[in-house]
Amino acid sequence: MKDITDRCAISTTPSEPYETLVSIKGEVGHRFISDAHPSDGGQGKGPTPHELLEASLAGCKSITVQMYAQRKGWPLESVTVRVRHEHRAKEGSDQKAHHFDVQIDLTGDLTDEQRQRLYEIASRCPVHKILESETVFVSELAD
Repeated sequence: MKDITDRCAISTTPSEPYETLVSIKGEVGHRFISDAHPSDGGQGKGPTPHELLEASLAGCKSITVQMYAQRKGWPLESVTVRVRHEHRAKEGSDQKAHHFDVQIDLTGDLTDEQRQRLYEIASRCPVHKILESETVFVSELAD
């Protein structure tokens, strides 16, 4: 398998159960704490993995909308994206699926057509496409 250590790594901290140090490398490096929710035995020192997933989707939609509006020269002032992920029954079925409820607020002197187009563009963000696609995991135990 290709060496993937140069992108993102999660390591546990020995002092606190469930607390993990997230290290993201690239042009700009980032380090922050992720933790389990206190009701699950964590200390709540950082976002949970599920919260990070929701934040990734919201951030990607916001950035995608901003980039599109800027390219078009549209008067978008701000974007607020709210995301909630739940594993719940499909409508009319007992079968469960992952649901991402998304609410997008657009601020600015936009026409109805521009607002609708920006809403459509939000669903084309890369993270949304990943979540909609068939996913394949290739995992291995490191030596």
